[in-house]
Amino acid sequence: MSVLSLKGGVGKTSVTLGLAGAATTRGLASLVVDLDPQGNATSILRTHPSKTTVANVLEHPTRFEIEGALTPCEWEIGPGEVDVLASHPSLIRFDSWTHPGTVLKPKLAKALAQLDGYDLVLIDCPPSLGALTREALAASDLALIVTTPSYFGAQGVERAVAEVEEIRKSVNPRLKLAGIVVNRVRSVAEEHQYRMGELANLYGKNAILKPFLPERIAVTQAEGFGTPICEVKTTGAREVAGIFDQYLSTLLRK
Repeated sequence: MSVLSLKGGVGKTSVTLGLAGAATTRGLASLVVDLDPQGNATSILRTHPSKTTVANVLEHPTRFEIEGALTPCEWEIGPGEVDVLASHPSLIRFDSWTHPGTVLKPKLAKALAQLDGYDLVLIDCPPSLGALTREALAASDLALIVTTPSYFGAQGVERAVAEVEEIRKSVNPRLKLAGIVVNRVRSVAEEHQYRMGELANLYGKNAILKPFLPERIAVTQAEGFGTPICEVKTTGAREVAGIFDQYLSTLLRK
């Protein structure tokens, strides 16, 4: 599943890691693919050092290369496990703009098809609509769009939905829109209420995952500690962890 946004700062990586943490507590084996050259997911997961990264996999999408790039992380909270295909700054060279008429020849999809043993694969995309995001969508069954209740966030959703549909038609017919996560919601903010209603009108109420993700300091705390949100012992953390668990149940039924 690709987790994407076309606007930075909406919490895309937070959602990716929230789902990975929820899967781990259920005993699922998860793989996080960090396709963002910034490598935030790689850092927060406290990934073990590896000689090769997902950049090497894109260069040589063989079984040997992808198995060699797999690395464990410190999120072994049990009963499940999390492995990582770590990011690297050199990923940026694979994100060059291509003409809309250019046919995508998916490399990540070829590599991931040679892996077995994972219940869930989560691809953390860059916050842009470049070749790396297209690689992710070409390799996924589901696309989960993350946004915030803002004007520019809504614009990003529109472009992301269009790209999901384009990849489905041109490269990956099994790709489906899993839904839209509205993050950092403040219930007392009128602008937030308006934008959430706008998204529901545009894409249908069923397309918006419920409940909305509230703005909670616990998320920042978990990322700072490099630990799953479910391991932070605060009321806000328990609330957010419960929401991610609900999201996971919904997504696994897709």
